[in-house]
Amino acid sequence: MALTSSLFRSPLAKYTTVLSQPIRLQSTFRGRSNNARALIPTWNDYFKLRKKRRMYEVASYLPSTVVPAAGTASYFFQMQIDPFTKILGMDPIMAAAVATISAGFGGFLLGPVVGNTLFKLMNRRHGTAMDLRDKEFYNHIKKNRADARLNSVRNPVPDYYGEKIQSVHDYRAWLRKQREFYRKGVFGGDMKGLED
Repeated sequence: MALTSSLFRSPLAKYTTVLSQPIRLQSTFRGRSNNARALIPTWNDYFKLRKKRRMYEVASYLPSTVVPAAGTASYFFQMQIDPFTKILGMDPIMAAAVATISAGFGGFLLGPVVGNTLFKLMNRRHGTAMDLRDKEFYNHIKKNRADARLNSVRNPVPDYYGEKIQSVHDYRAWLRKQREFYRKGVFGGDMKGLED
């Protein structure tokens, strides 16, 4: 009986599992999106977590700058320096100062990465939900921001990436500024004179 059922099976039967995979992936993504909405139910909750993440990033600037600079300086302080040799074509003391400042600057640039990592470790439950909400928020920003080609000295672009938005109220104010920027760029100047 099994032999006859395999003979009469449709030639497309083996492809049905392949065709059903995108639907499964899409439903999994929707499930993750719904899970993100359950963990972060409102946009104000998202903005509070975003502000908290920014605090972690700002707080990590100091240690991530001081630790590499102090480590590099302590290495050069313990090193015996021959005053007649050159390091990379510079005086050894000058090379030590440049290396120490470079290590501190590199640590300063890595500060937000360290802060974001600490935030994700301390808030593991919200990690994927924050990533999904970030993606959704930046899609809103890309869709609603004004064209930067209208930029001029008298009409600078207002907060192009939406970094200053910390609440729904700020987002609405940002939308108004984008419309005002567009109106000034296209029509030039204020609209108050045109209302008469």
